[in-house]
Amino acid sequence: MPVSVELQDPYSYSVWPIVIVIIVIVASLIALVTISILLRMRKGPAKPKQPVAEIFRPKTLADAQKLYLAKIAAVEQQYRSQQIDVRTVHQELSAIVRMFVYDITGVKAQNFSLNELKASNINQISGLIEEFYAPEFAERTEKQADDSIRDAREVIYKWN
Repeated sequence: MPVSVELQDPYSYSVWPIVIVIIVIVASLIALVTISILLRMRKGPAKPKQPVAEIFRPKTLADAQKLYLAKIAAVEQQYRSQQIDVRTVHQELSAIVRMFVYDITGVKAQNFSLNELKASNINQISGLIEEFYAPEFAERTEKQADDSIRDAREVIYKWN
């Protein structure tokens, strides 16, 4: 059967339309990348937003004393109602006194060891913290919580 249509070889079509489409796609990609780089450089490096921690600092010594004496009273109330033991009382008192020093002086006493407290010449609390060490870290202690509560109050009350 004779065929009236002759088929053309696939390579006989023009390659130029395909080349032009590829060039347009590549040029578009290059333009997008260049624009995004320029916009990033214009804005500067992206900085992650960190939450701003607000630190409460009592305005006066009297305010600080009132605040921390109330915290000691809360610890005493918990001890009297047998919610916490002697060891926990001493841990809480140590933390309260250290935070009081931080709020008043700015010295991060809550991060200091006993030797660092002694070296930093915060004599008003280094002796008290030393008294708290044995009951704070020992399994059993002879130190009375009432005495320690009284001593912590006295240090805060007499702070100058």
